[in-house]
Amino acid sequence: MNHLLSLKDFSPAQIQLMLDTSEILQNGNETPLKDKHILFIFEKPSLRTVLGTEVAINQLGGHVIHTQPEIMLSQGKNVEFSSRESMKDTIMNVAQWCDAIFARVYSHETLSEMAAISPIPVINALCEKYHPMQAIADVLTIRQQFGVGNSAKITFVGDANNVAGSLFEALLKLGYSVAFTGPESYYWSEADLAGFNKLAAAYSGSFEHSTNPNDVLPGSDVVYTDTFISMGEEHLTAEKLGHFHGYQVNEEMMSIAGPQAYFMHCQPAHRGVEVTGAVLDHERSLVKKQAFNRMVSAKGVFASLLSGKLSDADQPEHALSMNGA
Repeated sequence: MNHLLSLKDFSPAQIQLMLDTSEILQNGNETPLKDKHILFIFEKPSLRTVLGTEVAINQLGGHVIHTQPEIMLSQGKNVEFSSRESMKDTIMNVAQWCDAIFARVYSHETLSEMAAISPIPVINALCEKYHPMQAIADVLTIRQQFGVGNSAKITFVGDANNVAGSLFEALLKLGYSVAFTGPESYYWSEADLAGFNKLAAAYSGSFEHSTNPNDVLPGSDVVYTDTFISMGEEHLTAEKLGHFHGYQVNEEMMSIAGPQAYFMHCQPAHRGVEVTGAVLDHERSLVKKQAFNRMVSAKGVFASLLSGKLSDADQPEHALSMNGA
């Protein structure tokens, strides 16, 4: 059984398999998800994750079913008879009809509870801690831009959030050079920093960080940022924007990185806040390619997970047979 809750337990070979499978399936006519039914459960709003993934599943021959989150996730309230039924009973029923669950939730604990009892794959469409689907799409974009290898340096500017964490896990396991800069109030914990350094040492990558953008930006091949105000943090807008003064990715910041630098943003983007419109729309902006690759990488993720072949990814011959997978 393979769940995708985060990339922590995935080996470099397994990540490579999802990337390779994405490229194999990008423009082909293979239908490895023929007659597969994927249940979508979204507690948070979504554009790219919902539409990109739904198109991917449809193109691979699968079918998407949407359900209201309160039907699936009403458990756990401390009021007698407040929930329809236990999570265990809900999941056991869903597994009679569906082949995977794709869920965007407020709490990672919800996904962990689902995965612990689910006989079908549970795939994280985003939670407060991780965004593995975005990370796979971004690494695919970086690989397409710079070729297969680990020579590129990716610098993330802004909040130490779920997008940055999942991206770093994937990149460091593949041997890339990674850097981070952001305000001290929204920085990584010592445990997080130690974890990134451990990954860099284990997989021949590199990790550097500083609260001063000038320390890490020079020589960056990619400057990446995300919204400073994540979903559910709208009440913190004034406070957070005060802390993030000086971290907007603008023309000056891109010039510090160097003329070789490209720009990435997972979107939604707030023009004039974490990034200027000039940078977002620049010819060296990769945001359109990133958005397209949300669909392409979803093909690789779902085909790899539902084929059951991720467990064999560390073997020399791990190419996925698309039809009949």
